[in-house]
Amino acid sequence: MKNNHKLLILGLVLSFIWMFLYPSFSYAHAYLQQSSPSANDIISQSPSKITLQFNESVQPSFHSILVTNSSGERVELDDSYIPDDQLNRLESNLKPNLPDGLYVIQWNVISGDGHPIEGDIPFQVGEGNHSTVVPSANTTKKLPSGDYIAVRWLLYLGISFLMGILSFYLFMYPANPKGKSPLPRRSRTLLWISYCSIAVSVVLSLPLQATINAHIHWLELWTTPWFDQILRTNFGPIWLVQIVLVTILGGSLYSINRSVATSRSRMISLSVAYSLGLGILLSKSFIGHSAVSEFKILSVTMNFLHLAAICIWIGSLLAIAVILPKEASLPSLAKDRNVVISHVIHLFSYWGTGLVATMLVSGIYASLKYVPTLYSLFNTLYGQVLLLKCGLVVIMLVLAAFNYLRGRKKKSLGRSVWIELSMGVIILVLAAILTHLPTAMASPGPIQATNTLANGEAITIRISPNVVGINEFEIDIHDVHGQEIRNIQQVKLTLTSLDMDMGKYEIILPSQPSSTFLAQDLISMAGSWKVQVHILTESLDAWDTEFTIRVGTE
Repeated sequence: MKNNHKLLILGLVLSFIWMFLYPSFSYAHAYLQQSSPSANDIISQSPSKITLQFNESVQPSFHSILVTNSSGERVELDDSYIPDDQLNRLESNLKPNLPDGLYVIQWNVISGDGHPIEGDIPFQVGEGNHSTVVPSANTTKKLPSGDYIAVRWLLYLGISFLMGILSFYLFMYPANPKGKSPLPRRSRTLLWISYCSIAVSVVLSLPLQATINAHIHWLELWTTPWFDQILRTNFGPIWLVQIVLVTILGGSLYSINRSVATSRSRMISLSVAYSLGLGILLSKSFIGHSAVSEFKILSVTMNFLHLAAICIWIGSLLAIAVILPKEASLPSLAKDRNVVISHVIHLFSYWGTGLVATMLVSGIYASLKYVPTLYSLFNTLYGQVLLLKCGLVVIMLVLAAFNYLRGRKKKSLGRSVWIELSMGVIILVLAAILTHLPTAMASPGPIQATNTLANGEAITIRISPNVVGINEFEIDIHDVHGQEIRNIQQVKLTLTSLDMDMGKYEIILPSQPSSTFLAQDLISMAGSWKVQVHILTESLDAWDTEFTIRVGTE
């Protein structure tokens, strides 16, 4: 057992080191990289079409481009399409010979993770006063709707209770070898309630996704042709797989409830149902943030392990709190019953250790992936919900330790198990919310970084608010002793996108009486940027350094 603990600790340490050395960042939601016409562009001739380019592939359904003039009249041909060879582009043709004036492109797409995003792009044909509005690429909702949370939470809750009960009978409870009866009535009832929760959630998830993607109400589903369109998205095939898994799962549960405790068929049915529950969880990992990651296999695996660990942990608590005290095959004497209960709790402690370790490793991976800075952790809704979730997990760990100690002393289970279970149910609600929120990568916060040159000069760059649009750029220059260097003639910044080839953009910071150089200028798109800093002193010495930054969308 000591060797197992050492291997577990070594595995955790190696996992942490690997994730810190090789993090894979992803914005999860798609964002607009480039457009033609571009934002606030002034063009001399009427364009023939609109072209939008995103950082990742977008869904082939539920997209639109609407172009209006200053009078609100539509001037596009309502034929938005995604080219077959460029799945990250959306195009639409315009009416010919548009007159001079102001126009606004209103676009809407479904990103690869299934979430809708939209934005506005103003441009002008001909000379004259023009708009200075900066385009946006924001998700349609900050907080997921109540129906989305309810359906997703119902799924997580059902799978948790199902997996927990199955884990209890497969791995934790030493069933009475003389027992010939089927599962106790309470266990059968909870299994069917869990199954119904899963089935209802899976069935409702398809029309729910249609209401999100098409921006329609549930009552409008009967009059809107959405079924074929939703099946053409990434969500459709996964949903069909889930329907098959849920159907087979129902047959397995029927077999479990009719089999006696010692029968081989019951163990097979338990194992099949357990695998099907894991399969449903795995399918959910192919929809959402992890599905559009750069390292998709790793992200999907980590997401699946995180969900599975949470669900099995919470479901096992239900089994220990509700099923174990009333299990029919327990010894009749109170002393003997307490011995068996203590043994189950002791065995669950080892399972719990592995589940918590899996949850922590996969959770830290997701945090490194989707929360780039401390600012984004505390100042975005995604980060705040994640903090609340982590706080509840800590409370659950404390309660788990307390319950383990009670079990070792062969004391009966108290209220703490129910409190721990309640915390788990709330965590499932927060998990449902997190799956639909834009990650904290959308708002990394202001940038402040310092590079020290070989001769000792320290160059500090500050960029605020570090989002698409107008930003303030600030450069501070200090010598090796921390004193301001004032004999600076010019500071030039050169911005180069690392996500796509769009040339270089230069910003000249005017001379200041102090060592601080300030300028306001535009960052045209979100993503990774290289910022080269070129400093020219009055003695014509040149100092160069560069920074890599990530720009948010909000």
